[in-house]
Amino acid sequence: MISKKMLDALNEQIKHELYSAYLYLSMAAYFEAGNLPGFAAWMKGQAKEESEHAFKFYGYINEQGERVVLEAIDKPPVDFGAPVEAFEQVLEHEKLVTSLIHKLYAIAVEEKLCQ
Repeated sequence: MISKKMLDALNEQIKHELYSAYLYLSMAAYFEAGNLPGFAAWMKGQAKEESEHAFKFYGYINEQGERVVLEAIDKPPVDFGAPVEAFEQVLEHEKLVTSLIHKLYAIAVEEKLCQ
């Protein structure tokens, strides 16, 4: 069993992982429209990976006998500038999501779920 604090944080993480997938899929569409199929393919792969992360959290919550509660996902941007600008945005977004994973770890340590 996990605490309400951890459950809420995990459900929130699912939202962030799905937003990441949505963001990267939007970037893929942007690159497709710009006739940059290689960049588009890479971004589609990243979108798939982020979806897989969301499903891992989903599965973990269910394994703990808790309920997944899905939150609304914000609409991602549709324009990203030059490819280098898009990838700079990806880097910043990945830093944000990584910081959220660190917060989950901090909750786990606080609750003595891991050492």
